[in-house]
Amino acid sequence: MANAQLTSGISGPVVNEGKRAIGYRAAYDPDANGLAQRVHYDHALNGKLLLRGVAQARKTSDSDVDFDYFQAELRWQLTPDSADWQQGLRFDVRIRDDDRPGLLGVHWMHQVQLTDTVRARFAAIVSGDVGNDARDGVFLQTRGDLSWRLSGGVDFGGELYNSYGAADDILPLDSQSHLAGPFVSVPITDTLKLRTSALLGLTEASPDVTFRLFLTQDF
Repeated sequence: MANAQLTSGISGPVVNEGKRAIGYRAAYDPDANGLAQRVHYDHALNGKLLLRGVAQARKTSDSDVDFDYFQAELRWQLTPDSADWQQGLRFDVRIRDDDRPGLLGVHWMHQVQLTDTVRARFAAIVSGDVGNDARDGVFLQTRGDLSWRLSGGVDFGGELYNSYGAADDILPLDSQSHLAGPFVSVPITDTLKLRTSALLGLTEASPDVTFRLFLTQDF
């Protein structure tokens, strides 16, 4: 369920002072006829700290747009702007309704500029449930992508999402969720960017395919 209709991405650690942006994301799983949609707002506090608020809705048997969760995120750039290997932390607090558990999470984020046009990102994530019906344990994920910058500001590449289960009870491989696929990011205007991607399931427990569309408007 956590990886079905995955709308989250692979956060980079770099914080640009003065950044303001609003984003819309949609993810669709054709096998489950599942659709998730979210909006978020970014607000950089300075050159090291950025706040993001996220509200997500999902398609359920009762409604095509039913509240899923609200999440607050704090991103903290740890390395100087001049570093080729950037690192940072991201802290997440998620709230749900209908007696579903919330979530606390920490991302350890990395970004490496391999060449002038090739960039890699990687994140290790630990999270835990809080509140009603919370699962026991600390859960582990990793994410990564590799992107190439083309002329005109177009980026393309591949991304990978891995979910392993609880740290003290790692799931068998066929029960883990592993998703991978291509993406392309295209500037529509100087401030509006469109990113499309498809994630393919690599294990039996993973959704077969999820199609995703991200729009980001900077201010």
